[in-house]
Amino acid sequence: MDIKVLYALKQGNEEAFEAIFRKYNAKIYHFVSDTLYDKTLAEDITQNVFLSVWEHREDIVPEKNFSAYLYAIAKNMVFRETEKMVLSYRYESHILQMRRNEEDLSTEEAIHADSLGETIFRLIDNLPEVRKKIFLLHFTEDMSNKEIAARLSISEENVAQQIRRSLDYIRKHLKNYIALLACIYFQ
Repeated sequence: MDIKVLYALKQGNEEAFEAIFRKYNAKIYHFVSDTLYDKTLAEDITQNVFLSVWEHREDIVPEKNFSAYLYAIAKNMVFRETEKMVLSYRYESHILQMRRNEEDLSTEEAIHADSLGETIFRLIDNLPEVRKKIFLLHFTEDMSNKEIAARLSISEENVAQQIRRSLDYIRKHLKNYIALLACIYFQ
């Protein structure tokens, strides 16, 4: 890619962006499509790659390999999408299994299962305000640490630390809750 075009892009030149889009759009699309085997999703991710390039154009280093930069963005987006798909599959499988097992649950067990969900929401709600916001942005809006840091004007390290602390807090309190349920079930 011509370094002059990349410098123009850094300055917000829309014609430079269009030139880059025309040059790399098909390549990125085919990379994503060949990886995910989903043309619609590949179109969405390709658009998001170029949206990210535009939003972060000031960070581009024209002397570095721009093609590698684009593929790194695409690879990360594909990875996140794959992770979402796996989690969604696991969640759906878990829900289906729970529905199958619901018939086997006693009323008391069903109450405890509902109570566990309420306990998790209560634990999240008890987090300090900033930590809760970071946790929810990460896990419900699927934002990266970098995106959260930019939105809240804090460091990525702080974001990572707050997520770790939130998870430690929830695990600690759930361990106690699950131990209590085990005592009830296995009396």
